[in-house]
Amino acid sequence: MKQSLTLLLLLPLAAMLSCTKTIDKKVVGNEVSLLEIKIKGQLGAAVIERDLDEARATVYIMDSPDYPFAAAPVEGIVVSAGASASVSTGQTLNFSNPERRARITVTAESGKTLDWNIYLAPYDAFYVGEWAIVNIKLHCNQRVSGSGDGAWDTPINGSEFGTFGLAEYDNHVIIKMNPEPEDNTLTGTITNTAGLDGEYGHFWGVYAPYSETEPLDMDSRLRYLLPPGEAEWKLELTTGQMRITKDNITSTMIFGTDEWDNTLFRFILPDAGGEPSRDGFYDNMWRSSTELFYVMIKIK
Repeated sequence: MKQSLTLLLLLPLAAMLSCTKTIDKKVVGNEVSLLEIKIKGQLGAAVIERDLDEARATVYIMDSPDYPFAAAPVEGIVVSAGASASVSTGQTLNFSNPERRARITVTAESGKTLDWNIYLAPYDAFYVGEWAIVNIKLHCNQRVSGSGDGAWDTPINGSEFGTFGLAEYDNHVIIKMNPEPEDNTLTGTITNTAGLDGEYGHFWGVYAPYSETEPLDMDSRLRYLLPPGEAEWKLELTTGQMRITKDNITSTMIFGTDEWDNTLFRFILPDAGGEPSRDGFYDNMWRSSTELFYVMIKIK
């Protein structure tokens, strides 16, 4: 009986020792992730994406004709713990192909491998410089407010806004960029300078039932978008949207072109279609307006 009891006591001990051996055993790494990469001229952090065995990283650089695409220096690379990469800091990658693509193989400690496609995305900060305002237009769509079925662009210097917007038309807009990006965000200043008249326009509608003496004041909806004077801007490389902030009020600008290849500074407006109907002109100009855009030409 004693022998049987001793055997029963020893069995759990043996099991515990077996578990201890399993816990202490070194696990061979199987991860093949690219965690960080830094390439010469890189703007911000690389955008790293992986979907199972589909792996890529996008690196933004400033567009330059003399960039060494055939031998772009790698200034830093981080992969999974215990893994290695086919290229190391100080070596180069060849992006001299139409896709601006190079390949890095990451090998795990276990021997498992994964090929990562690295893409260079040359970035053209075309907006940096000085711009002259050609026109300013309000896009309206009656379907938004339910007041009709038409859509049109109204110039701010047209009869519906009288002479109140004219002061804006001799303004210049100066955009400057700070030298160092913040992660994937470029920053700088944007200055809407008053022209020779030293004044800024107002967005005051005068079409009936409004008038020069009692206009429809749309400054609260439109004036802050490209504010007078100097403001700060931030632009996300991944979206191309420029967020403009002055006095803690922020607007969002996107870029476009018109049929004459003029550059558009576009501001998408908050939906006002759900606001109470007031009259025909208010419904058309305030409740139906969806976008304000500046038509620009670059002069410097």
